[in-house]
Amino acid sequence: MRLGLGPALAAFVLTATLAAPPPASADDPLQLAVVSYGKIPAGSSFETELSQNTEIANHVDTALKDTLTAHGFRYQPEGTGLVFAINADPTGRRESDLSLGINNDQSSGQVHIAIDTNDTGLSTDTIARGYRITLGVYERETGRYVWRAEINDMRPDADPFSATKPMVERLVAALQKSVQPAN
Repeated sequence: MRLGLGPALAAFVLTATLAAPPPASADDPLQLAVVSYGKIPAGSSFETELSQNTEIANHVDTALKDTLTAHGFRYQPEGTGLVFAINADPTGRRESDLSLGINNDQSSGQVHIAIDTNDTGLSTDTIARGYRITLGVYERETGRYVWRAEINDMRPDADPFSATKPMVERLVAALQKSVQPAN
């Protein structure tokens, strides 16, 4: 009796399916966008930088440090490694333009464009609300960006404090795809 490849192939497909992350479903409230500009060395040292010193951003900072450290990265403030620039804000609210970095500091050399949409007759109270975390990863020594991502929780009642951990874990899982294995 010859078994052939049937059972072995079925076992391989089942193992590969169980090991793969679940695909995003249409009803998944988290939307992720990632751009990778190169490989990130495994075990890199890192520090974090907040675009705003808010309670939400500090909560994301703590969750990100914990998650990155659990994935083998080394937290080293004022080091020469990677810098994770963090922005976190509720979306669809009047303060959502804070994600643009508008802070009236003209010495930053950044240009900010604001568009007044008040004449549309739409109230911001009717805009869907959610929560967004944006990360930009750059090399401290060169200033070169190596990775950027934004994740949005599109639930209208998204609570930033309970949504942060799963959102950060999804961001770090996406970052892992750009990590160059150690030799």
